[in-house]
Amino acid sequence: MSIKEFLSKYKVFIIIILLFLMVFSLRAEAGFIPGASDQMKAYYEDGNGLPYFSEMDSYYNYRMTADFIAYGHLGETKINGTDWDTLSYAPEGRSAEYSPLIVYLTAFVYKVANLFAKVPLTAVAFWMAAFIASLCVIPAYLFIRRLTNDYGGIVAALLVGLAPFYFSHTFAGFFDTDMFNILLPLLVAWFFVESVRAKEIKNRAIFAVLSAVSLLLFSMAWEGWWYIFYILIAAVVIYLPVSRYLFNIKTKPLSEYPNKKEWFLDQHEIFSLAVFLVLGSILIILVSGWSGFVGSLTGSVSITQLQSSVTAGTSYPNVFVSVGEMQVPTLDAAIAGVGGIAPVVFAILGVFLLFWQLKPKTEKKDNKPKKSGKKSSKRKNKSKRNRKAKENDGTKENENKINGPISGKDRKNYLFYGILFSLWLIIIAYALTKGQRFGEPFAIPVALSAGIFVGFVATYVKEHVANQGYRYIITALVVIIAVYSPIVSDYSVASSIVPGTDDSMVASLSWINQNTSNDTVITSWWDYGHLFTAVADRPVTFDGGSQTGARAYWVGKALLTNNETLSAGILKMLSTSGDQGYLTLENYTKDTGKSTEILNNILGVDKATAQTILTTQYGLTTDQAQNVLKYTHPDNPTPDVLITSSDMIGKALWWSYFGSWNFTSNNGTASGYSAAQANATTVNNTTVLIGSNAVVAQVNGSNITAGVINTNELQSQENTTSSSVLYNEILTELKGGNGSLVLKPHKLMVINNGNLTEQIVSNDSSFSILVIGENSTYITVAMSKELEDSMFTRLYFMGGAGLTHFNMSYAQPGVMVWKVS
Repeated sequence: MSIKEFLSKYKVFIIIILLFLMVFSLRAEAGFIPGASDQMKAYYEDGNGLPYFSEMDSYYNYRMTADFIAYGHLGETKINGTDWDTLSYAPEGRSAEYSPLIVYLTAFVYKVANLFAKVPLTAVAFWMAAFIASLCVIPAYLFIRRLTNDYGGIVAALLVGLAPFYFSHTFAGFFDTDMFNILLPLLVAWFFVESVRAKEIKNRAIFAVLSAVSLLLFSMAWEGWWYIFYILIAAVVIYLPVSRYLFNIKTKPLSEYPNKKEWFLDQHEIFSLAVFLVLGSILIILVSGWSGFVGSLTGSVSITQLQSSVTAGTSYPNVFVSVGEMQVPTLDAAIAGVGGIAPVVFAILGVFLLFWQLKPKTEKKDNKPKKSGKKSSKRKNKSKRNRKAKENDGTKENENKINGPISGKDRKNYLFYGILFSLWLIIIAYALTKGQRFGEPFAIPVALSAGIFVGFVATYVKEHVANQGYRYIITALVVIIAVYSPIVSDYSVASSIVPGTDDSMVASLSWINQNTSNDTVITSWWDYGHLFTAVADRPVTFDGGSQTGARAYWVGKALLTNNETLSAGILKMLSTSGDQGYLTLENYTKDTGKSTEILNNILGVDKATAQTILTTQYGLTTDQAQNVLKYTHPDNPTPDVLITSSDMIGKALWWSYFGSWNFTSNNGTASGYSAAQANATTVNNTTVLIGSNAVVAQVNGSNITAGVINTNELQSQENTTSSSVLYNEILTELKGGNGSLVLKPHKLMVINNGNLTEQIVSNDSSFSILVIGENSTYITVAMSKELEDSMFTRLYFMGGAGLTHFNMSYAQPGVMVWKVS
């Protein structure tokens, strides 16, 4: 077999392999920690030299997989027959019932891999997403190639495999369920369409069954599986009357069949839908139960409530508004997330062209007189060469001419595809307005429809451009326009990836694991909760799977308050009795706002004083007060530690927002920090510190004055004033305190070689400044004045100076572990 024959025979397999290798290689780049310098890479690697996971949900999936391998079920134990996670949502824990496909598949691969070599579970988990997600190119290519040609299939495959929404959640080290969110719905839709198109009843049934099985797998992978279920049903329901009454697509009447069974078996869309609907439902019910099945289908209406400011049924804030995938993307972000403006425009044009094929067409009559005689040998050979070239240019699969008449079968296909992709685009575009979590599903119809457009263009070029070289150039340009943006975007992401944690945090958690009792509860902001449970093997107050509005408020309050005893009291209540304190009190008050007011007044005082407040100020009976106090002021509190870390600086906008929640107006105040290394310069023999956060300070021996540069005023003067003059003006204002270039802080706090000084500078200012100096190296922190005396400021930035209920037990760069007493 010649090379040419080999390539022709195995072209499809070669294209699939090349597509897979292309999208996988980009995802694999994360394994080399490209976002860190060579000197820092080891800081982001475990003891085996494997990078840490890139995001925190990966650690939950890893822990559930480890539990499944060790115990045969998810979580550490079972309670009343339910898999139970004892480490999440302390102290009671929570159900470990979870979309299990990622666990089952990873455990299987781990077992198989260890038949041949000793492979750690972390290594298997690290590479799972990159491999599984890259498989999506196969159904995408075959799906669109069947309708158009190789060019359309290649573009569709690359756009789904490289969609930035998808890529950013499926590179190596991102061990989460996102890996299934394009592959599985693609399989569902592809197999379903193949079932509708199949001529033989056997093939139609096989594809319908495969679609139903794929739906089952999707339901085991992601709770949002229902959308593709609804879309396929809607597509068939709309197609049947539209095809009959609007497009007059005739079908064989029932009277011409020997019986109803034969009629049913010959109704492609109805038969495929019936098998898919019945078998898919049965399979999901068998795996998830009736309540799980119905709950998923009816729970789809909850997407309209994702952006509610409060948690349903309470007045506590809705913590999900702080979760990235729950936030609504801007139009620009939505377009960029599916690959840019070109794929979106191509997708719209692709759907348009599907319907365009349905317009009535007539063949053009050739009025030229036919020439008699046979073609010359030269013309015959040229004609043969042109046909051969067209057969091998990647457009042979679709023989329908773009401007020529199409068969009834093709009209049915184009109409069904048009309805399907229209619904798919519209429904998921709407869902995307409710949360970014639907970005990945939106990328599917965009990619497939864009592939259809490119395939049609390639066919059009084949029909209208005689020169083979020009055909290749034009088609290649269209393909490049379609895929250029996502490739560039993904390469940029792949080149900047850094793991989500480092040696400092892992060492701190390992210390907790080795130096605290097994019941010690870890409290911090929820983002790193899964990491804490996986590495420290200790229960946490809340994490990425159990973040509730109530705990977001109370942990935020503990970090925001300036009352040390209140902060410690909140943490003791949460670690020992969980939700019972505020739930019990609210059962008496029937008012969430009033309950939080009461708790804020009693959690910072001793038990006897708290009882007096409850009975005399708020009218509770003695029995009611004691019932509340056994949860809020436990006699035998559970040991707990608080972790403050550098990542919480940027998250202050959220924990302060929730911690300052106003239960009357249902909103909070977001307060933030801006920290930066200060660069020192000398002006008139005086040391001046300037940070990238616009904080400027003057150092005169042990005396430091500081402010924030008014950037608007600075920019207006830079055009007319030299930099040396501006420096002198800034220095003058720092010394004298008057002028428009330097804004005064409310409070100035200075820690110079371990000595803390504080002073109120301006009661009219909305911000405060902290300057930390150690051996002539300075860090400046500008902050909202609401944070100047907060517990987080005093713990993380001031090292717990003057505090009595928080004792630093362990510290690493950027991480501090505090024992709460």
